[in-house]
Amino acid sequence: MVVANKTSRFVFAYQTVAGTSIIIAVDTVTYELGEYNNECGKWNSPFVENKSLPSWVYNSNTPTLTDLSSEYPTFTHVFNPVTAQFLAWILGLPEDPLTADVVNISTLTSGMTYPLTIRCEELGGTNPQNAQAVDCYCIGLTAKAEKGKSFLVEPEFAWGALEDIGDNPNLTTAPLAAGLMTKPYDGNPIVVWDSGGDAHAIAGIWRVDFTCKKEWEKVSSSTGATQSVYTYKMQPIDVVLSAVFQTNEVWDDYVDRKATTNMTLTIKKHDDTSNIVFTFTNCRIQTIKKTGAQNKGHYGSICVLRAEKVEAVSDWFTEGGITFATHWKAAL
Repeated sequence: MVVANKTSRFVFAYQTVAGTSIIIAVDTVTYELGEYNNECGKWNSPFVENKSLPSWVYNSNTPTLTDLSSEYPTFTHVFNPVTAQFLAWILGLPEDPLTADVVNISTLTSGMTYPLTIRCEELGGTNPQNAQAVDCYCIGLTAKAEKGKSFLVEPEFAWGALEDIGDNPNLTTAPLAAGLMTKPYDGNPIVVWDSGGDAHAIAGIWRVDFTCKKEWEKVSSSTGATQSVYTYKMQPIDVVLSAVFQTNEVWDDYVDRKATTNMTLTIKKHDDTSNIVFTFTNCRIQTIKKTGAQNKGHYGSICVLRAEKVEAVSDWFTEGGITFATHWKAAL
């Protein structure tokens, strides 16, 4: 009887050089991406698209298929982070504080970041499998902070090569927790509007979503057998606030088109101490839409913002993080 794969794991490791996978032996040191709740849903295993082109000759209605270059579509992975590493993957510049207790994360202005090897292993069955994406670069990120739920992120990866269990065997050494940390962040959003001016804490916000995107391209040679990913500039940051606004500051700024407003979003772990503080710079309010049932209480609001950039400060060292170079990587 064939036994199904009922256990699995998603792991990663930083590559030392581009173009060469790093998870190659059964005892390779690997790391989990984070933790998971039911909202994270199903996992997306990396896969390849082998496209073909049909052609017809004049005396036949049956096509002849010609193979085209292979393509590696981007893939996403949803998890509950235990550190701010996910933002460093897309922005590219985590800074070693040396003597301070925090890690500052900002946008890398030149060069490339360390690529990742990311593996999805199917375990526990008669036919264990793995799908391993090589040269992974984070080119998109969606994050959600919602009251009453753990903070959730969904990074998107562009990548250059696919390996399987025929290339590298499954691990016998268990992966380590990301940053050797446990426990995700509480999704309760703590938002301060106009943080550089009036610094008004908005208590009515129950959910914050934000999206980061980076321009990128893929080049290939040898009929697509070798593919390389290159990343470029960041796009503006899209932010959506879901709230029952109890004050007029945000609404007034929308009407007045205040153009220099910064906003901070703080999330904390359940110890109410460990945290990440995101700063969204030069926010423009795109629109505020309010809806509510007639004569039945508050009107809920959806406020859509666009920011020039996002940066973050993580108290990773204060929480107990060690060895900066192991967990955080900047430019190659």
